[in-house]
Amino acid sequence: MSTVKDFYNAINEFAPFSTAMSWDNSGIIVGDPDEEVSSVITALDITTETVREAHEKGVQLIISHHPVIFHPLKSLSPDSVPAMLIRYGIAAICVHTPFDMAPCGMNKGLRDILWDKLGFCDAEPLEVTGDGLSIGMIYTLASPIEPEMAAEIIGNALGCTVVRFNRGGRVIRRLAVSSGAGGSLCALAAQKGADALAAGDFKHSDFVDSLNSGFTVIDCGHYHTERIFSGMMKGLLSPLFPDVNITETSKGDDPVSYYPVGSED
Repeated sequence: MSTVKDFYNAINEFAPFSTAMSWDNSGIIVGDPDEEVSSVITALDITTETVREAHEKGVQLIISHHPVIFHPLKSLSPDSVPAMLIRYGIAAICVHTPFDMAPCGMNKGLRDILWDKLGFCDAEPLEVTGDGLSIGMIYTLASPIEPEMAAEIIGNALGCTVVRFNRGGRVIRRLAVSSGAGGSLCALAAQKGADALAAGDFKHSDFVDSLNSGFTVIDCGHYHTERIFSGMMKGLLSPLFPDVNITETSKGDDPVSYYPVGSED
């Protein structure tokens, strides 16, 4: 029978936990490494609904992208997610920045989705860590594209409900792409010759500064740039654990609701 530690070791082969950023919290966050595992759920986030789903299905392990414990805990209420995991005997492995940078991880997933739709013809790392891993990528397009069209194509490809963008003042020939909170990479992307950056979690100042410098930002939302995690992790682990039932959560919806302003009741 496979154990939680077996899954940790398998993930460590393609997304080494040692590569986690210093501020990150990845690894076995909750549970006993020696706990036997016959059923697993993959999820972007571990929410109360995800834990209840796992409990109802008899799941012993949830593997998520975002850490279920990120900031130090000063208290623990019975209805908090970590307490629920402990109460139901469900372990949690979180694979955050190691998967963002893994060669088979988030960069590859976004590349596979966008390559043909935008006509990429070349790629290079956006930022390289001390381990030689890439945070984001810069793609050269076969044909230049207007910011509006880029926002439309990327938004449709990622299944976005809303895409926020600015018109940077020039067509896009080189496009930087990063999953999750990529707003902090604007200056680096521009410095490396990109005309635009598509990511999530841009601040108001990112839009203002980019507009002033003639650079386009395309905010696809944190969720929509990383929702692919569940399917990718399932695809990577299923061949390694053929006797374990590995499924994606059915509760992994966008935590943000969008009100269509101006719509009729």
